[in-house]
Amino acid sequence: MEEKNFISKATDEESGSQVSALDTNKTLFIDQYTSDAQGEDPELFEDAKTIGDVFDHFKPSVEVNFSDDDGGIVTETLHFNEIKDFEANGGKGNLVANSEFLSKKKAEMDSVAKVRKQIEQNKKLRDILKDAGSKEELKDYLEYLLNELEENE
Repeated sequence: MEEKNFISKATDEESGSQVSALDTNKTLFIDQYTSDAQGEDPELFEDAKTIGDVFDHFKPSVEVNFSDDDGGIVTETLHFNEIKDFEANGGKGNLVANSEFLSKKKAEMDSVAKVRKQIEQNKKLRDILKDAGSKEELKDYLEYLLNELEENE
């Protein structure tokens, strides 16, 4: 007999109806996606016809603490309006797009990756970086430019 994974703890006798089996190629995440305590008896919402109805009714959100570059804490509330809002998708998903903190971090990472790619493709710059003296001169010059930029902000 084939074993099935069900998405309910209720037996067929308790539920009074057939419980849908969870496909073996699917993953179901069940967690509390709000900061609100639900207590022992969670709210039963029977009027849902679509997953959108569930999101509209419960309006899940969670307060998250991120660590910034200086070791400080940045608190942000993430709101979930659809299943796609949980997707990170390598930084291209809604989870990142809907978060101001994560969007800024993604932009910083993209900038660093772009500069790195340009360095790797620039033969003259690669030659400068191979020579210790030239590399040190370039470093000093870049630090000078960075200081100029910071002073003019």
